[in-house]
Amino acid sequence: MILAKPAQSQPITFELLANAVELTRETSQEQSEEQSDFIRTYVGYADVLEVPQMMHEAVAVQIVASVLNKNGVCIPHGANCYSMDIWIALLSGSGAGRSTLVTLAGPLLEGAKLGSLVRNMQWGSGPALHQQMASSPQGLFVWGELSEKLQLLNDSRFGGMKQWLTDRYDNFRLPESIEYRQTQKTSQDTPSIIFTTAPRINILATSSEEWFFNNLAQGDSAGGFVPRWLLVRTPDPGRDIPTPVKPNERLLKRLVAQLGQISHIKGYADLTEILASYEQWYGPAKQRFASQPNPSLATAYFNRHRVHVLKLAVIYEVSRSLSLRPTEASWSRAERAAKRLEDTIFSLLGTGMSREGFALSKMEERVKQAGAYGLPLSELTKAFQHDNKSIRDQRLHTLIASEAAVAFQRRTAGRPAVVLVHGGAVDEYRLRHPDDRQQ
Repeated sequence: MILAKPAQSQPITFELLANAVELTRETSQEQSEEQSDFIRTYVGYADVLEVPQMMHEAVAVQIVASVLNKNGVCIPHGANCYSMDIWIALLSGSGAGRSTLVTLAGPLLEGAKLGSLVRNMQWGSGPALHQQMASSPQGLFVWGELSEKLQLLNDSRFGGMKQWLTDRYDNFRLPESIEYRQTQKTSQDTPSIIFTTAPRINILATSSEEWFFNNLAQGDSAGGFVPRWLLVRTPDPGRDIPTPVKPNERLLKRLVAQLGQISHIKGYADLTEILASYEQWYGPAKQRFASQPNPSLATAYFNRHRVHVLKLAVIYEVSRSLSLRPTEASWSRAERAAKRLEDTIFSLLGTGMSREGFALSKMEERVKQAGAYGLPLSELTKAFQHDNKSIRDQRLHTLIASEAAVAFQRRTAGRPAVVLVHGGAVDEYRLRHPDDRQQ
């Protein structure tokens, strides 16, 4: 009998074992980091709705920013110093469950004894807003419907208040005190409004895109109000959750503990480890904005975007390590988030960030969706039948004049039909319908 030579497998076994141990260690470390990261834990806790996870991440980012802002954390950057003022607008379609999205954070803030951080007061006038800011200079304003607040700020009772709020962003100077006319009857005099601390304002707002644009005023972008916002535009998540489950109580307890630790962080952020990466990012990002069709408008957004990315890097680092010294890992997360924000800004810049521009873009998109088949004018009229006829006709004229849409006439058994074709599909349309005549 011939005995087989024993396989020399011992060294390989040891090597495989060592690799397995190392892999297990790395996996365990990743799981540990995942569990200790506040933002990622919050996404896991709140992800019980059909809305995309990016919306939950935005809420968690705002919570961290608001707590740090309350503690006076700021970010020195060369000759500048940035506060943790963050204004986030979650834009989505109608009926996307935005109100439920925001209320999920309530038990967390209450559990961490930070419920007083949220400001939900209504303002009856500009002076009432001033008075609230003077008496409670730090807070997180939760606006369930941003368009409602935009209507108020555009109201004559709030004349100048939108500009005043805009000027507070990242501003460490004390606002001017407000004194009213004094009479001889002291009991009837209106008390002066005196600021002893520069307000630090965080805003988490939600809105449908249509309502948001319908309430923008002329100059909101050029004047700097809208560029201060992180515009989170949410796509259809493609999920079906008929019955949302209750959030995980175990995760809630972990979040309360993590937020309790974050609430003790104070001081100045240190950008030393990420400055080189930021400077490499800066030039190409600036060029991306400058190359937009409306560069002057895009520049207003870049001037704030370049600061937003630094704030996000600090927030992500605090979330993962409770440190104000962001690392490359947190910079990478901030850069990815900034890219998503850029995509949203660029997709909206084509509207001119105005009500009329948004209405035009909706009409153009409807024509574009028809592709090379073309869209009968009758269908466009039906889709926008609620618009005033003269305004609808003027918008269509604008699209045709700018060559965003081209009108063709098609012979039928009755009256000739008018077919609209998007500018990018005209050549293919002509091949399909050589007998149609361009108007």
